[in-house]
Amino acid sequence: MAIKDLLELGYKERFKKCALILEEGYSVDDLYYIESGLLRVFYLKDGKEITDWFGTRGTFLTSIPGFYNHTKSKQFIEAIEDSVIYSINREKIEDACSKSSSLEKEYRQIIINHLLRLQQRISALQFYTASERYNLLIQKNPYVVQRASRTNIASYLGISLETLSRIRKT
Repeated sequence: MAIKDLLELGYKERFKKCALILEEGYSVDDLYYIESGLLRVFYLKDGKEITDWFGTRGTFLTSIPGFYNHTKSKQFIEAIEDSVIYSINREKIEDACSKSSSLEKEYRQIIINHLLRLQQRISALQFYTASERYNLLIQKNPYVVQRASRTNIASYLGISLETLSRIRKT
């Protein structure tokens, strides 16, 4: 029930494949809920795109440092395929949460889920082999493996395209 209430604070938008939803250097005022499609968060390092994470149907996504620190984004958010998302303004969320304990609880759970995803990603990058990271991605989010480009997947896993090709052959 609270997710529905949270979505009513925002507005629905449609984005075509390759559309940028957020660009580096812009203020991050919105939390996004993905109704359909696939998004990726990435940043540029020495002109190269580094995929930070993927957002799939039914998940919330934003540029975490920019959104929670009220700073300009150092990341981009791109629609990997045609997508329908809800954009929910931070101030509207905070105002509504101050008036509704159930909404505040739901929002807190979204933040906890972001923290858990980040911790899992850090642990995978630190302690898992490339093959283990790929298998974890298949297990946790097969849709990404089916729909994202090999370049984006390799970048997300922190490996080269050649290493990804070898892993996929085994």
